[in-house]
Amino acid sequence: MTFLEQLKRILRSRKFWVLIAALLATAAAYFTQEITVWQALQAALAALAVYSTGVAIEDNGNASPQS
Repeated sequence: MTFLEQLKRILRSRKFWVLIAALLATAAAYFTQEITVWQALQAALAALAVYSTGVAIEDNGNASPQS
């Protein structure tokens, strides 16, 4: 799979857009001073962890069966 194909696949992913929405919401909350920098870092890290876990689960389901 080429880089361009992989990039297109990521941009069509709902998981990716949910990650972007979570990061934007976290940034908005931080810049309006509703949360502290540490809370923003925790929220960003949690969003990235959830995205990473979702991708790992999807990749496991797409694995070719081993004989």
